[in-house]
Amino acid sequence: MSLGRELFGLGEAVVTLFIVLDPFSVVPFYVSTVEKLPPEKRGGFLRTLIYSAIFMLLAFIIIGDYMLELLGVTLNDFRIAAGIILLVYAISSLFDIEIGAPSSPESIEKQAIVPLATPLLAGPGSISTALYFRYIYGYPVAIASVLINAALAYVILYFGERLMRLLGKHGALLIDKFMSLILAGFAVSLIRASI
Repeated sequence: MSLGRELFGLGEAVVTLFIVLDPFSVVPFYVSTVEKLPPEKRGGFLRTLIYSAIFMLLAFIIIGDYMLELLGVTLNDFRIAAGIILLVYAISSLFDIEIGAPSSPESIEKQAIVPLATPLLAGPGSISTALYFRYIYGYPVAIASVLINAALAYVILYFGERLMRLLGKHGALLIDKFMSLILAGFAVSLIRASI
């Protein structure tokens, strides 16, 4: 593969994956979760979220489709599972229902992995996109696009907390509930499209 084609492929992969990952849409969920943590734990929470999303995407780029095939799981099965998880999360967020253990720093920290890292950030759409670019341009381009997007997502989420503070308590709550409603619709569309 020529250098020009690799650079074009990397640019295409980075932009496309950024659009699908859509870290801006994760900001309200991230902020509403991280606000429940003491300030000294927030940096670790964000790093866990980003590292988990990277791990998920790289695992699928390297062995994911083979593992799904081995287990007899289709990408549509995976989309339905992700849609159900997102729907449960959206409903719990809309109605302020606490799922699982009572809110302790430990239980809140687990939310960095599910649902924030996956399936919100590294969901079926971004996994499919990363796999697509692995097939088209190879491992280096796919892996590089994931790492670049992870760095961009880190910056957006880091500053997202400040943006939500600018909106004020009521503005942030309104955006949180609006995004939860959008998320519920997205979850249902994931399930419907995969049946």
